[in-house]
Amino acid sequence: GTWVLTHGVNLIVILVGATLVLRAASLFIENLQQQLARRHSRADHEWQRRASTLGGILTSGVTVSVWFIASLMLLRELGLDVVPILTGAGIAGLAIGFGAQNLVRDVISGFFLILEDQVRIGDIARINGVSGVVEQINLRTIVLRDAEGAVQVFPNGTVTTLANLSKQFAYAVVDVRVLYHLV
Repeated sequence: GTWVLTHGVNLIVILVGATLVLRAASLFIENLQQQLARRHSRADHEWQRRASTLGGILTSGVTVSVWFIASLMLLRELGLDVVPILTGAGIAGLAIGFGAQNLVRDVISGFFLILEDQVRIGDIARINGVSGVVEQINLRTIVLRDAEGAVQVFPNGTVTTLANLSKQFAYAVVDVRVLYHLV
């Protein structure tokens, strides 16, 4: 009974606190997106796309961070010592890091791709010869839907050529076939 009153209440407070922090962060990020959209002309869809892309990445980062910290707090409240867990995770992370060089390359490439504003959600792009609409941008991958409706996923480290076909202006190329006997 005593344990439930002390530790049980603390567990509930941690879970509720994490949920409230996530909700507040989500509202803050949405507000930030709206302010960016208002600051620039409403006709400027480029800034709206950029704000949407950055908002999604910020939301993912905050969610992972808050739940990681909340998990550690919950384990500590349950009486588990988290120091050996963190130490083991650090050593395992180092070992995995040597084996996960492609993952690191993808994340670093994705960071610079987003920082340099090369492509945003909703843009029409050609990545490694595949054209389509950018549906999602993460630190590790870009998700593109091609003209046939297939979803193409490109790890950022493997993107060798990227052409943004809708950044600031676009051209429409139309092939018209005319029969010779009509000319």
